[in-house]
Amino acid sequence: MIEYLEAAKSKGVSFRCMLWGTVNANVYAIEGVMPPRNRMPFCYIGLTEKCLYLVTLGVFFTSKATWTFTFPFADITMLKVRKGPFGIWYTIKIKGGDDVPLWFSVKGISLGTDIKDQKERMSVFLAEIETLKR
Repeated sequence: MIEYLEAAKSKGVSFRCMLWGTVNANVYAIEGVMPPRNRMPFCYIGLTEKCLYLVTLGVFFTSKATWTFTFPFADITMLKVRKGPFGIWYTIKIKGGDDVPLWFSVKGISLGTDIKDQKERMSVFLAEIETLKR
C-alpha cells in the first residue's frame, strides 16, 4: 500500500491517512472496459493535506497498479458519504473538476489483507472527509 501511494504523490508531501477499499464499476467506464462479473478492484486510498489519492489494483493480479486518480481538495465539486449496514462500510462518491464521478467503498475490516488497524484507518479517513464536506 505504501509503495503504490508513495509513487502516486508528489515528493515532499506526507500522507495523513492510508487505507484500502474497493472501487465500484464506474472506474471501468472511464477507460471503456467492462469489469468481470461481481469483481470490483481493490484500491489504496491516501489523504494528504491537499489531495485524495486513489490507486486501483488489477482485478485478478492485485500486485499491479492499474490507474491512479488524484483529487485536489480545491477541485472537488461533489462529495457524498453513505453509510452501509451497521457501519461496516461506507461508500464515497467524489467528483473533481470535469472528471467522471468515482465511487469507492471503505471497510472497517481487513480480512485477506496484511493491513493492520483498518478500522482505525477508516475512522481517521471518514473524519478527514467530513471536514471536506463543510
